[in-house]
Amino acid sequence: MRMPGICRLQLVWASAAVIAGLASAAACAHAQGQPWRHGVIEPKSDAGFQVMAVRGGFAAKQGLKLELPYFQNDVIALRALLAGELESYEGGAATAIIAAARNADVKIIGCHWQTVVHSVFARAEFKGPQDLKGATMAISAPNATPDMIGKAYLAQNDVPASEVKFASLGNDPERYKALLGGIALATVISIEFLPIGKTDGIKLVARGSEVMPKYLRLCAVTTGKLLDARREDAVRFLAAQMQGYNYALANREEELRITREIAGIKAGDPRPEFMFAEAARADTGIDPRMPIPMDKLEWLQQQLVKAGNLSQPFDVSRVVNGDIRAQALARAGLPR
Repeated sequence: MRMPGICRLQLVWASAAVIAGLASAAACAHAQGQPWRHGVIEPKSDAGFQVMAVRGGFAAKQGLKLELPYFQNDVIALRALLAGELESYEGGAATAIIAAARNADVKIIGCHWQTVVHSVFARAEFKGPQDLKGATMAISAPNATPDMIGKAYLAQNDVPASEVKFASLGNDPERYKALLGGIALATVISIEFLPIGKTDGIKLVARGSEVMPKYLRLCAVTTGKLLDARREDAVRFLAAQMQGYNYALANREEELRITREIAGIKAGDPRPEFMFAEAARADTGIDPRMPIPMDKLEWLQQQLVKAGNLSQPFDVSRVVNGDIRAQALARAGLPR
């Protein structure tokens, strides 16, 4: 006997409901599984971009519990990654390249901020690079981005690093205070201090993007071992990051509000607006598609060899995994 049409339709609806319920339950179960711990640099005037994958609900929609522990710099975050305390971190490509050259298991899976924003600043009495001989330059940890930019600036201006006193003085605000207090003559800090430095007698000496124009500011770094063990989570993570960056760029006021909230920046401080404008620059700012420009990585490796950070070049492609990005792009709904 043939089943009446309405009964067949009810069965189809019922089947669809069951499938949808199973899919929803699977997503919930996945979200309740292992968290993905992504290390980020201590919040500054672009903090809204860092957290939008979580605050915008994109990680949850991907079925991922995303945690964002803070680190003072990417060198410390790298150590945490290799110790198994993180699944990934964001930082400069140089740190990952140096680690890979020493046979560390690190993989760059995407780079969102296309040009470095750390720049050289100095006190008002600074007249030129030669003034740094015998003077103090405040930096971060060795091989972290501020250290790389500072030493590249010295090399380009024929100032031997051996004739400069380097002081590792923590994060950007602490190094800025070192200038204000006369502890250091120059330092390397985010370009975000330009708007307030003018009133404090602190001047911009050289943009990091001029010193090292192909230096990628921020890339997402993980390990090959983790990609083997949690590949699906890695795709979910990167897709959520892409969607978060894309949303933040399209929703300026929300990004600024979250930045001020997280970083504790008062309403009259112009830095969040300044950094949003930097992030929105199509050629040098944030690209939500998180490309991995091999030409920039090759260039950076050459600079590291010249500076003595690497003894010899190696196949830099071994520090890259592009498959995760390709899958994440499709899942995020962004163009290639």
